[in-house]
Amino acid sequence: MTSINFTSLLSLLPLLALASAFPSPPIGNPTSEWSISKRDPNGTVTPLNFEAVGDTGISAQMMFVGNNKKIYILDKSENNPVIINGEFGTHPAWAVEYDYHTNQYRTMDVFSNTFCAGGAVMGNGTWVVFGGNQPVTTDGIATTGEGAYADTDGGTAIRMLNPCTDESCEYIQGSTSYSTAQDTGGWLQMTGRRWYPMVEELEDGSLIIIGGDKNGGYVNTVAQDNPTYEFFPPRDNDPVNLQFLSDTLPVNLYALTWLLPSGLLFMQANRKTILYDYHTQEVTNLPDMPHATRVYPGSAATAMLPLTPANNYTVTLLFCGGSNPPQWGNDGTAGYNVTAVPADNTCVRINPDDPNPQYVDDDFMFEGRSMGQFVMLPDQTFWMGNGVGMGTAGYGNDRYSVGQSYGQAPVYMPAIYNPNAPAGGRWNRTGLVASDNERMYHSTAVLLPDGSIFIAGSNPNADFTNDQWRTRTDAERWYPWYYNEVRPTYSGAPANLSYGGASFDLTMTGTDEATVQNTKVVLIRGGFNTHAIGFGQKLLELETSYTIDMNTGNATLHVSQLPGNPGPTLFQPGPAMLFVVVNGVPAEGEFVMIGTGQLGTQPTTTNAALPSNTVLAVSATASPSETGRGSSASSSGGSGSSSAGLQAAVAGVSSVLIGVVSCFALLS
Repeated sequence: MTSINFTSLLSLLPLLALASAFPSPPIGNPTSEWSISKRDPNGTVTPLNFEAVGDTGISAQMMFVGNNKKIYILDKSENNPVIINGEFGTHPAWAVEYDYHTNQYRTMDVFSNTFCAGGAVMGNGTWVVFGGNQPVTTDGIATTGEGAYADTDGGTAIRMLNPCTDESCEYIQGSTSYSTAQDTGGWLQMTGRRWYPMVEELEDGSLIIIGGDKNGGYVNTVAQDNPTYEFFPPRDNDPVNLQFLSDTLPVNLYALTWLLPSGLLFMQANRKTILYDYHTQEVTNLPDMPHATRVYPGSAATAMLPLTPANNYTVTLLFCGGSNPPQWGNDGTAGYNVTAVPADNTCVRINPDDPNPQYVDDDFMFEGRSMGQFVMLPDQTFWMGNGVGMGTAGYGNDRYSVGQSYGQAPVYMPAIYNPNAPAGGRWNRTGLVASDNERMYHSTAVLLPDGSIFIAGSNPNADFTNDQWRTRTDAERWYPWYYNEVRPTYSGAPANLSYGGASFDLTMTGTDEATVQNTKVVLIRGGFNTHAIGFGQKLLELETSYTIDMNTGNATLHVSQLPGNPGPTLFQPGPAMLFVVVNGVPAEGEFVMIGTGQLGTQPTTTNAALPSNTVLAVSATASPSETGRGSSASSSGGSGSSSAGLQAAVAGVSSVLIGVVSCFALLS
């Protein structure tokens, strides 16, 4: 069993605290007659719709939400229209901090090439971005000198950021060179080059960085492969060989990985699937992936379904779309007209901690889609957007179709997936409209605290261009069905949540029992988003009970801490958004810290039992204005229970509007 290199850890602590026609028509391609006003005369947004909101300055190849004000956006080294005067001179900017309230951005200096890097947030709240590609000059051509853009080598680079709201934070970076022969070892560098590495957070808040290859190309090869993983902070035995990565060539980049409640890692690449114990290096083979290849460049939409008391916090992984081409080309090119291959439309699920895990078919999508992305919403449905109907991720100078893109036929129409709906009814599109903008290779989407989705990027080209398909620096928001509804109000949310221990209370005003029975408290970590993957994206619902005081009309929502068993393997430590959701309508999300806020073993204990659901009847001394609220009956019992006396009391209460009617709610 490997151990953390504590000398390395201690040295990190000061910083860590902190040209042909389409093979098929584009799907949902907007036309002038489809155009609708994005806001009404009063300035109110139109739910189930997109709205153009601003410009990010750079193309959003990577993106994460840092706090309740700022989104952090990264791009590969290319000729972006905004300039920064940084440590290595004046060059195009490849990083910005975007304020999603004002829709203004601040350039940030990231000087190594982050092209197809990986990233995640650690248990102390520090975001870390790993790897990338060699330095490039005009048209994405590799260079060993300063070149036109003065970018340094990103192959082994590590960059850290502690998000801020006052525009004072900058990336913490180690210096790398222009030469690939000098860029391994040393401060903030990995043990080897990693382009397209997967990153997953572990139960102690540290990170595991998996695979990747040494330099750019369409797919991986034996000569380019880095079939190892390492940790951050570094551990004594880094790097560790992993045969699975060699076995899945040439399609093993961004190998899909999730930490499971069992403490094992679920890993999927090419068609192979394994469970991996990184403590003992033991491998358990699982069934092969059916129908299609889901990893890059097939690039399916993937997600872990919500972890809830109702499903006993059982992990279910979902894979939708991807590609099943006749060949994969090599590290230089696809080698054939991949744009003529339709994207896959299948979806499959698997419960990897089951005794005998098997892939099972789920509802198929409305159309095939590569590079579609799932974004989890607070009502526990998933938004699916972006991507293409033909081809795959990647680009080249082959000119198989329009421009350099290996993907064609953009899918402009989003869709909603409801994981809790009966089979056969999990997808719907009622009331949805198409985006005005294609979001193809190198586009991203993230959930914001107000429950809307921020969408940006798209650049299937070697360098910045206005040719089709152009480099996009525009951004848009998508507004869910609940966006204009009256939002719940409450008080009492803690700044920190633990694994087990005493529950906490939230106070809700003017709430009746039916409303409280339909209230949920969920945690969402949006993750590090790139290449249609939300690294670390996860949703967990906390257990609740309630007390209603008929004298005041207020309710106390008793909320359990995260499950102490299994603890941090279920939902890793670090920042997350807490949403109180009433009848599917979320309050504004609040950022909370899960765990201690430090790296290391997270304390766990048994969860205290929640109080029984209780309604306190109107007291004998209630004022005349209060006596109309009910009789002197009271009740207590298990979740969702009430006595006949309580029913009589509730019958006397003035009606409260609780059923939010929407076209989506009618179908979900």
